[in-house]
Amino acid sequence: MRHSVFSLVGTGRLSLVISACFSALLLGCSTLPPSSKTTASKRVEALDKSLAALKAEFNRDPSKPRLVALFSPTCGGCIYGAEALQHEAQKLMELSETTGLLIVWVSMLETDNEVEARKAAARFDFQGVQHFYDAQNEVGRLFMAEQLADSFRETLETLPADHPMRKTLEKKQHLPPEKIRLWDSVLVFPPGVKWADQSPKPEWWTIQSGSRMEEKPGEKKVVFWKNKVPVASDWYDEAREALRVAQRESARK
Repeated sequence: MRHSVFSLVGTGRLSLVISACFSALLLGCSTLPPSSKTTASKRVEALDKSLAALKAEFNRDPSKPRLVALFSPTCGGCIYGAEALQHEAQKLMELSETTGLLIVWVSMLETDNEVEARKAAARFDFQGVQHFYDAQNEVGRLFMAEQLADSFRETLETLPADHPMRKTLEKKQHLPPEKIRLWDSVLVFPPGVKWADQSPKPEWWTIQSGSRMEEKPGEKKVVFWKNKVPVASDWYDEAREALRVAQRESARK
């Protein structure tokens, strides 16, 4: 099993998380099995290394903001994220007319494959969404290497010198970008941006780290790495914010 690299906690209340929790962060999202209720098959565009089909859909109408989600089809945290995105998207009338919605089902766990990607796509087939399957998670590699390569360093600049996670994060920042692949994440791109030789730069992004914590008594949340800042949140909150950003960008065009 491959592990998530986004294993961060923030300052303030988040800094109270003890070092022992960090082992959970390294595991990424939980690996709950996909729902047994999902049996239908949805057409999913399987991507080759060129990502031509994804690029073509991304560039089809650059006048719109585009939301791109990278989820594993068998990761429990990713499935929860897809549920949240679908739930929040279905609240918005005519969202598909104002925002491009793309879900890339990426292979990050041993249980991930195209069959599971098709099952997940059938389960989360809301209006306007386009589904893709990336067997090597080439999408995540490109975004990490070309757009987020400096994020470890920039995040470390915000952490106190005595932060318990600092040494581990310092080691992570020296990993070659090609060794790090983005997943369990949502990115929002503004109108006018096209995917050419290099991947496009997101206006907003969030990544689930996989660590659950209690910020308030009885209120357990997950640590997300959002725009280089670690925060305690929930996928429903993150999905709402992502869609708000997309709508804001749509209104500006």
